[in-house]
Amino acid sequence: MDQEPRRILALLSLISGLTLPAPAQAGIASVWPGHRDDVTCVAFSPDGSQAISGSRDKSVRIWDTAKGKTLAVFEGHETPLAAVAFSPDGKTALSASDMLSFRNWSVATGKPTLTWPGHGVFVYTAQISPDGTKVISGGSDRTLRLWDLAADQEVGYWAGHTDYVQAVAFSRDGTRALAGGGDSEVWDATTGKVLTTLAGPTGLILDVDISPDDKLALTGGREGSLKLWDAQTGALRATWKGHREQVNWVAFSPDGRLALSGGNDYTVRLWEVATGANIQTWTGHTAAVRSVAFSPDGRLALSGSEDSTLRLWDVNKAWAEYQVKNLKKTAP
Repeated sequence: MDQEPRRILALLSLISGLTLPAPAQAGIASVWPGHRDDVTCVAFSPDGSQAISGSRDKSVRIWDTAKGKTLAVFEGHETPLAAVAFSPDGKTALSASDMLSFRNWSVATGKPTLTWPGHGVFVYTAQISPDGTKVISGGSDRTLRLWDLAADQEVGYWAGHTDYVQAVAFSRDGTRALAGGGDSEVWDATTGKVLTTLAGPTGLILDVDISPDDKLALTGGREGSLKLWDAQTGALRATWKGHREQVNWVAFSPDGRLALSGGNDYTVRLWEVATGANIQTWTGHTAAVRSVAFSPDGRLALSGSEDSTLRLWDVNKAWAEYQVKNLKKTAP
């Protein structure tokens, strides 16, 4: 990088608090091998020091984020993993298999603290509530189900989907849930009533997320585009194109400025929410990207792929370089 762009980048760093990347630093921070089959789901711990992944090899792995090393392997599921998450305090980890069961693990000991049967059919999605007290799940029975972790029981059963429930996401305050599949709705997470239906034909939705301020919804699906919605009215706000094949996973950054997506075209893409600009396209995976996640501070991204690896990406660097390019374009 020549001196002028680096001076601009240094100025941006001072203004926005961005860490100035080293000149030789690549977009990829590290590659994490270990799983023996597709990596289907990934997430960071609340403090970002650890990550969790689930795989078609039926195992759950806990990782050291800084070193990219496996800290623990949890085994016991009899079918491939559909979802993983940390509790808000980082002491337990949730995993959901794609058939019959959920498990809550002690991160310190690797022992399952809770094990309970799920839908009795394919479970495609599950997410822990922001306060760590509940889990919402969806599957091939076309229902959403709400589970109380402390009571170890189902406390909500919501029917009404016209197709399989492929994805679900809690709002940040835990009061609403966005579910996607053949159709997509925002639900009241207490009563199970549909609050908003995302308008218009969308094709099969494979993943969803709600923005940190709960005003926007993001979906990705089989048609290969991402769609941004008004979460209050259900109106379509924008369509983002770039992936050449279906989009398997989407996520808003913690501050809502950026979004991530992973697709069958082997790429991980970083987007600016305000403009829909494809800020960065990361390549390196040798098979479909099944899952993506932002670190809690938004500076890193993690992806899991059918090539059996996880990859860590430098969001901070990509965002800073994008800002530099825009400054150069608008400079007199």
